Amino acid sequence: MIENNGEPAKDNLQLLKDILNDLISRNPNIINALVVSDDGLNVASGIPQANDDKIALTASDLVDIAKTFNQKLQQGRLNRILLEGAQRTTVVLAAGRRTVLVVSVPADEKLGLVSLAMRRAADQIAALFG
Repeated sequence: MIENNGEPAKDNLQLLKDILNDLISRNPNIINALVVSDDGLNVASGIPQANDDKIALTASDLVDIAKTFNQKLQQGRLNRILLEGAQRTTVVLAAGRRTVLVVSVPADEKLGLVSLAMRRAADQIAALFG
């Protein structure tokens, strides 16, 4: 497929990587950033690491557990999961109906700007998968 300017059109995987690269470039303290499908597949990784597939599977399991817990608490739609550890903070954010964005930052990172950038990236990811 060719775009109007004569350059090849990017496929969804490349567009996802572009979104993740933009997120990371705006937030250089990000340790890892993944797009994960609801069935636990690592769809795209912004900073590839050896354990990305395990992180993706675990994130999918975490979302399933959190959704069940969230329903029992009658809190409405699950938007975000925040895991704060001594060394890292990981945020799992809905990014469409069947994908989530998983981002880890150092524990002392301020989450305000990271959260805003993640929300924008999640909206872009959701738009890709309509």
